[in-house]
Amino acid sequence: MENKSIYSEAPKYYHYYFDLIESDNLINELEKSHQYMLDLFQKINTANENFSYQENKWTTKQVIRHIIDCERIFGYRALRFARFDNTMLAGFDENKYMEPPLHQNENIDALTHEFVNVRNSTISLYKSMNDQMLDFRGSVDGTFNSARTIGFMIVGHQLHHCLFLEKNYFHES
Repeated sequence: MENKSIYSEAPKYYHYYFDLIESDNLINELEKSHQYMLDLFQKINTANENFSYQENKWTTKQVIRHIIDCERIFGYRALRFARFDNTMLAGFDENKYMEPPLHQNENIDALTHEFVNVRNSTISLYKSMNDQMLDFRGSVDGTFNSARTIGFMIVGHQLHHCLFLEKNYFHES
């Protein structure tokens, strides 16, 4: 990312995700990563939708579900901060969200549709924010973030998992 000032506004573990982002134009990056995800969905077929690169690791569909769930949670946090809500928010255990049998029967078409809806909602939310809303810092699990840093985290988190899927889950036949 070109604008390194965002790094000082977020916990250190966000920095890896920020490094995956090309620019500091949040809306543009949300839109680009949206298209990247749609392109990735085209690579998912019946041979790899339930594939896991290692025993006891998430399947392709579970990774997609994780991306969607996290974006929803991050978007909720960003909304709270953009509304100047300084209530300390709790973290969540992403592994609990994947426990069987919660998502065993999901299909890629439904996940694609859901991702598109969630991302369009996220983009709309961020387009409605002014600088004051983007800059408000709230607390999540004892760490402080702004709505802006959460937006970049949404992008970087998705990119991280997409790159991991491409490297470890999709193999040319």
